[in-house]
Formats: sequence, structure tokens, C-alpha cells
Amino acid sequence: MFAIGFTLSERIVSTINDIKDIELEYVSNGVIIKIEINQRCFNELKEHRRSMAGRTGCGLCGVAQLKDAVKPVQVVGSDIRFNIAHLDPILVRVKQLQQTFALTGATHAAIGVNENGEVIYLFEDIGRHIALDKLIGAMSVRYAAKPAAVLLTSRASFEMVQKAASVGIQILFAMSAVTALATEIAEQSNVTLVGFCRDGRANIYNHGYRLQGSQLSQPAVVGL
Repeated sequence: MFAIGFTLSERIVSTINDIKDIELEYVSNGVIIKIEINQRCFNELKEHRRSMAGRTGCGLCGVAQLKDAVKPVQVVGSDIRFNIAHLDPILVRVKQLQQTFALTGATHAAIGVNENGEVIYLFEDIGRHIALDKLIGAMSVRYAAKPAAVLLTSRASFEMVQKAASVGIQILFAMSAVTALATEIAEQSNVTLVGFCRDGRANIYNHGYRLQGSQLSQPAVVGL
């Protein structure tokens, strides 16, 4: 799932159909993933050379030039509506489902939920970007369910918003902080961005019209 999600969220390919083959090679200290993409995507990739390494750290790792970090704005649709009252039960459920975090205390999670607030995806990783890439990979497989919203247990930086927008995720919740550039990218991309999601409250920064049950002016702090 990570290989697919990373290839999509980094915009190496436009759709999953642009990926021709994925081969895994297990080595002593990890896994080498070899991805075959179609010729058009390969030619475009050569023109924007970058070391495409999926790291556990910051999303700028591997960027050859600073201007390559912020990608062209991709605008998402506006058809999703989500009841903000679902957020508290989701936060409780996430704590119960984070098995790796319960064992290690050292992982982030990306959680996809449907319009009824039910968890349909949960992926963990020591890297927050990789957790989101895994979720993106899963939701991009043919006939996979599309989440109404995605919750991050981490902060929401601009790269996370870019990844979400790249696959049409309209609502992005984060349990930690939201950066200033993330709010700018979310505004331009039409992504509903919500930070500091805690028991009974959340900060709504962008495009709050998708969130039912909230009376807000943005940015705002709203009780759930």
C-alpha cells in the first residue's frame, strides 16, 4: 500500500492505472521497492529529477530544490458533508485500534472514516507521511471504499495537505497542530482542515461548510 500511495501522493503518476508493476526485494536491513510506471509518467519524472526516498522524517527529505517542495495546487471536490459530532467517538476508537502504538508508543496513524463516522482504514508507521501514504494506497485500489474524512494523529503540515488533495480527500483532521503554510495550501485546494482535535473541541481553519453541526466563523475553535 505504501508503494502505491507514495507514487500517487508524490504525483509521480496520475492514477493507479499508470503503475504497471511493483516488485519487492527483501534485503538484510529492509525492503527495496521497484515500481514500473508507464512511459509518459517516466518521461515527466525525468524532467523533474528528485531522489524519491520514502523517509520517516520531514516531507522535504529528498527535495533537490526548495521550489520543488510546494507542488501545483490541486483542487478537490465539494460534495462531502460530515457531522462534527462523529469526531469524539472516532478519537476514542482510534486509541483502541492503534495496536503498534500501544506496544511501542512511537508510531503515527492515518485513519479513514466514512460519513457515519465508522473507521474503514487505519495505518500506522513511525513516519506520519508514510502512514498517510499507506492509507492513500489502500483507498486508491480499484473498488476500495473512499473515506469521507481522514484523521491524522500527528500535526498537519503543508505536505500532508498536498498528499490529501492529490487523491481528492476533502476533509483532513489532525490531533496536533496545523502549520500556517498548511492552512494556505488547504484554502487554495478547497480542503477542509481541522487541527488540535481533542476531546470535545477542535480548531477549524478552512472550508468549514462541509462540517455539519458546527456554528463557526473561520478560523475558529468550536465545541463538539
